[in-house]
Amino acid sequence: MHKNKRINFHSLLDGIYTGIGAFLGLSFIGLLAQSVNQMLLIAPFGATAVLLFSAPESQFSKPWNVLASYGVSTIVGFLILHYSNGSWLAIGGGFGIVIMLMHAIKAIHPPAGANFLIVTQGHLSLYLLWPLLIGLITLMIIAMGIYKIRKRILFP
Repeated sequence: MHKNKRINFHSLLDGIYTGIGAFLGLSFIGLLAQSVNQMLLIAPFGATAVLLFSAPESQFSKPWNVLASYGVSTIVGFLILHYSNGSWLAIGGGFGIVIMLMHAIKAIHPPAGANFLIVTQGHLSLYLLWPLLIGLITLMIIAMGIYKIRKRILFP
């Protein structure tokens, strides 16, 4: 027999706030990108937005984890790209180094792993650091604001 699932108004409202936050965060980054005619929106930001807006209290959503892990993945990706032939072994080894460093500095944010692949596969330079930093800070500020609003309205 089919269970009748009721829509929980509280969960629905929470989802709306989450969706609005993600919309605002990524749209604002897109607007910034358009105004300076630079690429600021990268694929891992989608996964980062899911974590920041849907699971703001998760360890993966802490500002240190987000910023440090993206920084590590970008720098290691650049070094692997610059000092190796870009073979599968270098990419695999580099990715292993990224994860080891994330653990060593206690800054784990899974979407940052994808950033390593963007750098190495897209043959990008350290130029990516500034747009990355601007995008991440934008997402985190908007996520913190939405979290405070959600907490005040939904969880008084």
